[in-house]
Amino acid sequence: MGFFYIYNKPNIMNKEDQSSGFADTFLSKLKEQSFTIIILVGIMYYQNVVFTNQMNEYKKMIGEKEQIILKLTDDERGRLLEREKYLMNQRDEFIRDMKVEMKSRK
Repeated sequence: MGFFYIYNKPNIMNKEDQSSGFADTFLSKLKEQSFTIIILVGIMYYQNVVFTNQMNEYKKMIGEKEQIILKLTDDERGRLLEREKYLMNQRDEFIRDMKVEMKSRK
């Protein structure tokens, strides 16, 4: 029984020793992990910077593409309006020619 009692002694410490032990343990573990924490914070900052840069590039690219699309649609609209005028002039000429031909047949 003596052997068992020596190795299984109850941990009798006063509260001050327990709290300072906890603080010491916490600070020592924090010191051990501080490098890892700093690395992780650095990685998170780097990822944020890269993400922000990519978002800015995508916004710029989208703006450029919208400008290209607007220019193409404006050009196409102008071309279609010119085509419509040309076809209307052709129709008017055809009608004039038909009227002249109808008058000459009478």
